[in-house]
Amino acid sequence: MVYIIIFITIAAALGPLLSVLPSKHQRAVVGFRERARKAGVLVQLREPKNIPARLQRASYESLVCYSRRLDVAIRGLEPELWVRSKVGWESRSGDPVSAVITAVTEHIEVIFLSDEDIQVFWDERGGEGAYCQVEKLIESGVAGSLKAD
Repeated sequence: MVYIIIFITIAAALGPLLSVLPSKHQRAVVGFRERARKAGVLVQLREPKNIPARLQRASYESLVCYSRRLDVAIRGLEPELWVRSKVGWESRSGDPVSAVITAVTEHIEVIFLSDEDIQVFWDERGGEGAYCQVEKLIESGVAGSLKAD
């Protein structure tokens, strides 16, 4: 009987402490952000701005921006915006969307290539595969190979 009382007391003390531990998803997000930081990618908790009305996003999930500055050698590119809409990927310019972009996971919703940086907005879900696709998009943007030929 004494052992049961001791066990219940310990369980009552440890229960609230265990609820404070991060979930599997929270640990994964921290891992993604740490890897991005080490790779020189800036992570910002902000939503995409200035999306034209005809390019409405497929979902209303909160997104996180992973961005990286472009090398000086390729700066000055024509800015472009790609949005995953209900009908698929669309570009602001109306140009065809490259295969690199159409092949990405549904967790990536907005890609913005400015004359200074590449910004990828995603929901930080989809696990390791989705994160690798974000890295690939950023590297393609930095290399200047995101636009369709």
